[in-house]
Amino acid sequence: MSAASTPPFDDGRYRWAVNTSDDHSGTLYIFTFLGFTYSSFTFLTRLYIKWHMLGLDDAAMLAAQVVDVVQFSLILACLSTGLAKSFDILTEAQYSQMASIYASSQIAIYITLGVSKLATILLVQRLFTKEMRDAWKTCTAVIAAIVIWTIASALLVSVGCSPDSLSPKTASQACPGLETRYMIVIITDALTDAVLAFIPTYLIRHLQMPVAFKLQVLGIFALRLPLIVLTVLFFKAWQISLHSENPGVFRTAALVLQQAHVCSSLLAGTIPCLKSFLRSFDTGSGVKPGLGSSSKSSGRYGYVSTIRHSKPQTAQHEEGYRMDILKTNASGGSISPSGERERAGEASASGRHSAVEEDAVASNKSVDLDRRSSQRSTDQLFIRKDVEWTVKNEPARDGAKNYKPGKLQLPK
Repeated sequence: MSAASTPPFDDGRYRWAVNTSDDHSGTLYIFTFLGFTYSSFTFLTRLYIKWHMLGLDDAAMLAAQVVDVVQFSLILACLSTGLAKSFDILTEAQYSQMASIYASSQIAIYITLGVSKLATILLVQRLFTKEMRDAWKTCTAVIAAIVIWTIASALLVSVGCSPDSLSPKTASQACPGLETRYMIVIITDALTDAVLAFIPTYLIRHLQMPVAFKLQVLGIFALRLPLIVLTVLFFKAWQISLHSENPGVFRTAALVLQQAHVCSSLLAGTIPCLKSFLRSFDTGSGVKPGLGSSSKSSGRYGYVSTIRHSKPQTAQHEEGYRMDILKTNASGGSISPSGERERAGEASASGRHSAVEEDAVASNKSVDLDRRSSQRSTDQLFIRKDVEWTVKNEPARDGAKNYKPGKLQLPK
């Protein structure tokens, strides 16, 4: 024990963890438990919010949470064997066991970070449809980059190095190139977080959304930017501890920042799932999408069309009708799911009340995203596009043989 060591407590009371000059495990215990508690409760909140609309992004976040449980358990086991304590007060057996568990915890930490990034980009991809090829290609490229980063980071912090060289007592005992490895991991980690922060705004730049909504999208995903600060601070603190006279104790600050980084990454992956945020997505028609559902054959824009029947000048009001989804039979006619034909509405023209039958033919399979309580099998989250059509009823011209009231005219 060093000369500057604080004497142990002698009041006879048991303390689960202490904080002395040679033992900072108490501090790391607190931050580890806090980080795990916050991330776990946030994940449960995510499940509650999206229970009826779970997707691949939620599966990825579940995987990240599972790996987070593993790294949390490894950190606790490592603390019980001497982590955040001076190497001088550890036996050789304790030191070797601590170093081995610490090496495993670093692998789990970077896998957790990588999978949480994957959950974020999968959420972004889920907001778009496959017909939006540019957005899907961009998201797919980012997904591939994140998967590669996750695997490479886990390998860089562990492969080719003994456990003792990853927790060296002196800088000369460190694994060759260890600082360079961590620097590469930190730089690429910061780059991927920056991409995840700005890519949603990039993908919606051409959509007809109010600027305020675009700024909201930017702000909510920009919550990943503070992660860059945390990862840089971690590297600086870890680098200082590596060259310090008491690396076991000085490394505590770096590990605290690393736990904060893991917790913040998991939180940043869930905050965009809030319902109030998703309702900010709009493509310019003035109606904001919420959390909705779609059928198995869906996977495209949800078009909600409003038909307005313009009456003659004698009737100055308009009537609105909602177009629902119709399936198409073999002969090309539009039928309802129950097999009966659906009619769009009735309109009158030239003072006469004529029955107008209009078949709504859907060229694209679509759904009404407002029906959140729908009992259809598969639920999806999409940016909804609302389309408004105007239907004019024109009276037949004099002498016309084939009079068809309610002629549908689509604006050019």
